[in-house]
Amino acid sequence: MSAWNPALISINPASVWLPEMAALTIKQSKNPLFVMGSLLNNIPEEIAEKSLEIAKKRNITVVATGGSSLTLSKLNFKAKVIGVVELINNLKNPEWKGFEGKGNYDLVCFIGVPYYIGSQGLSTLKNFAPHIKTLTLCRFMHPNADMSYPNMAYEEWLVWLTKLIDNLE
Repeated sequence: MSAWNPALISINPASVWLPEMAALTIKQSKNPLFVMGSLLNNIPEEIAEKSLEIAKKRNITVVATGGSSLTLSKLNFKAKVIGVVELINNLKNPEWKGFEGKGNYDLVCFIGVPYYIGSQGLSTLKNFAPHIKTLTLCRFMHPNADMSYPNMAYEEWLVWLTKLIDNLE
């Protein structure tokens, strides 16, 4: 599987994970965080609904970046709001207590963060935050994540998100 832009790949590219493995990773996480980016405002609402379903099933803290709180508020969900660069800087610090004061996160899931900034943020976490694993649930592969979905068509992406939700039980 190749990245959306193969020039951005690192020597340790992400592993492509099936929805069942992504669900297992989320279930085994002790303190996960779900980052939802601005692309949620530009894609069909069902992606935001599925993302919130994932978060609610595992009681995952949700962070809205880049104005995604607009879409989340339409769905009657109040997320933490922070800029993605500020969030990445906080996540790099192993001493950061997180949004609930329970300590830094062990798994950070991303969806809807624009590729150009997501790639750089994931690269930063990969190189400067070894205490965190990253999982992208976007429809394009992110080589700088630890685990990623492959490149896929929109319809296939919906199927994969649904399978992930089904496996979170």
